[in-house]
Amino acid sequence: MRRLKIVFCIVACLFAAAAIPVGAIFGWVWFLALAVAAALAAGLMLFFKKRSDPKPPPAPDFMNSDEKNAEIRKQNEKDEPGNDPPA
Repeated sequence: MRRLKIVFCIVACLFAAAAIPVGAIFGWVWFLALAVAAALAAGLMLFFKKRSDPKPPPAPDFMNSDEKNAEIRKQNEKDEPGNDPPA
């Protein structure tokens, strides 16, 4: 996924950079086609970025209630690898 994110970023930059010169030489239709292609590649880059970045575990927050913070702490303690009960 990381490679696709980088590839679509480069493709979006190339399309965006080529849009103005190509549009000046060949007309508005080519400019719009490259601008749409750049937007599409940028959208795909953001899509793959969202899919590849894991969400961090929730952390206690002062805006949460005490009960919610206690649940979050208990869940985080359960998820830590060193807190397994002895067999």
